[in-house]
Amino acid sequence: MLIFESACPEDADFLFEVYADTRREEMEAWGWPAGDAEAFLRMQFELQARSYALQFPEAVTQVITHDGNRIGRIIASRRGSIHLVDISLLTAYRNKGIGTAVITSLQEEAAAAGLPVKLSVLEHNQAKRLYERLGFKAIGGTSPYISMAWQPDTREEQLI
Repeated sequence: MLIFESACPEDADFLFEVYADTRREEMEAWGWPAGDAEAFLRMQFELQARSYALQFPEAVTQVITHDGNRIGRIIASRRGSIHLVDISLLTAYRNKGIGTAVITSLQEEAAAAGLPVKLSVLEHNQAKRLYERLGFKAIGGTSPYISMAWQPDTREEQLI
């Protein structure tokens, strides 16, 4: 069972852990000393948080819990549409259908409200295939990002 709880200041270390986990493989390839990598990741995490806050000041960060374990985060804005700003799962919980369940829950929320779900994804990010499978369509973007959207009726057509 998935539970979404609003993040609070006490969640800062966990949220950083999730962010760092998404970058761990990349950082190992660079061969930096652990302290330098940690400092760089902390700086990047803070810059990402500031960037999201400027672009989506109304966005809410939630901690994702599955079977009692904190496994990731989701950041979403709900103003005229549901904009999936970021979804990140710890490595151990990826490729297990959890990302699909999280996005499907957003789609259900959007369908009930009659709103689209929007997001941006890197062109070569593996998540792009997941979004396409769930009915998201490319609507533009500026390289290296693709803007995608899902309309409530898109998913209904898939189910028929």
